[in-house]
Amino acid sequence: MVNFINYYLNNIDDSKEVVQNVFFKLWENKESLNVRISFKSYIYQSAKNTMIDYIRANKKHKGHTDVDTELIQRIEDVNHTEPEPFIIRAEIQKLLLEAKPKNREIFELNKFEGLTYEEIADYLKISKRTVEDNISRTMIFLKERLKNNTELFN
Repeated sequence: MVNFINYYLNNIDDSKEVVQNVFFKLWENKESLNVRISFKSYIYQSAKNTMIDYIRANKKHKGHTDVDTELIQRIEDVNHTEPEPFIIRAEIQKLLLEAKPKNREIFELNKFEGLTYEEIADYLKISKRTVEDNISRTMIFLKERLKNNTELFN
């Protein structure tokens, strides 16, 4: 969640503070909490709202800037019905733990590390075709699991 907030704030300390505030508010209101959507969506929406409050509060102390106003507008304009990329990536990484180790390694090298099929084949001393097959199998595995995930896609 810190990474999600830091995407907008570009300050890791401020991002940690915002996330800490989110969890503090959740803890304070745990008795009256009534979540009608998936908890992940709820917590990320709470983080967005807390971040906007944080920006507005700090704007008063540090002086108004156009960058703050643009940032708040950009955050508020985000479509709240679609899952955040950070949530999807976290779910993919969780699902990859269930994949075969070789498939997971090849997929991560390509999708997360940015290596080409040829580079992966050279690095792992396997054929390019084997890399393609492993990535294809992993993509099918992930699509199957993700399409059945009602928490992400209502």
